[in-house]
Amino acid sequence: MDRRSRYLQVALALFLERGFNGVSMDQLVAAAGGSKATLYRYFDSKEALFEAIIDDIAAPAVPASDEEDWSAVALDQGLRILGQATAAAALDQRTIHLMQLAIGEHARFPQLGQSLFERGPARTYARLRAFIAAKVKAGDIAVRDPQIAAEQFLGGIIGHQQMRMALGLPPPSQAEIAARIEAAVQAFIATYRTSGAGTADDDR
Repeated sequence: MDRRSRYLQVALALFLERGFNGVSMDQLVAAAGGSKATLYRYFDSKEALFEAIIDDIAAPAVPASDEEDWSAVALDQGLRILGQATAAAALDQRTIHLMQLAIGEHARFPQLGQSLFERGPARTYARLRAFIAAKVKAGDIAVRDPQIAAEQFLGGIIGHQQMRMALGLPPPSQAEIAARIEAAVQAFIATYRTSGAGTADDDR
């Protein structure tokens, strides 16, 4: 594990154990090793550390580029790709821990919740809206409100699973997640596909 990843791992553990306010940069260096100069070379504040933790967890659901080309990707294939990526990030136990931390620290540090939403769900929704816009342009689907369509799709996958996990209940199995993704894909297609538009499944 490289030094940066080590700092992120230890910072998350300390934040969860002591709260955001209960952790200093000095304590992080003492727990993770290295020097304060090295830590500040990567992160200039605790807030920057928190944001980097979010980015690390959200990476599967966030594109490497803002200019993704969905033109050659079939409707159902794209939905599965997006559903799987979102589930991987949203149902990661670290995401649940960050949600719990942001809620618990909201009164003193409201920016934590704002950062978590903007760097996680907001970017995921933006990616899905871009995919929906591409498929509307191609004539594959007819969607009046892309945000509502995106929320319906991702809600069908994540549903109340995040709440269950945040309350300490067992996470869904991989089989359950896969079943939810497929159900959400089929529901989206049944709701929004235009007549005559094909999917990858149609070619099988």
